[in-house]
Amino acid sequence: MKLIEISHNNCVGCTLCEMVCSLFHEGECSNTKSRITIFRDEEFGNNLVSLCIQCADTYCVESCPSEALSRDPKTGAVLVDENACTGCEICVAVCPLGGISYDREKGIVFKCDLCGGDPQCVQFCSRKALTFKETDITAAERKSFMVATEKLLSRV
Repeated sequence: MKLIEISHNNCVGCTLCEMVCSLFHEGECSNTKSRITIFRDEEFGNNLVSLCIQCADTYCVESCPSEALSRDPKTGAVLVDENACTGCEICVAVCPLGGISYDREKGIVFKCDLCGGDPQCVQFCSRKALTFKETDITAAERKSFMVATEKLLSRV
């Protein structure tokens, strides 16, 4: 399975990844419509990148009452069926990393879908803060990463 790997040390906070993501998915440059978010940790002077890490344990999929979320067998990404989503935001609440957002205009949720296997944010990150590569990371290791990232983001 290929996943987006984040190197927080390489991120300079330019937000190009946010703009490219929203342009690709929504046809406009808007950080609020991006599936990837950059947070500035002023206390420590770091930029923290947040996006769906395509958890092994998909609490979002399991919690969705309308079954609008499912895993793509080809890419491994959790996808949102916009026609089935009721906008209840239960998946937003159960996501431990804030990887799912709510679109107020459309009344539905949205999240990283790995751009169908060709993530645009990775292509345009000149600092290589984002890479898309094959991983052999286990479900337990992904959960450990999730907990560590959740702690980092709670400081921001």
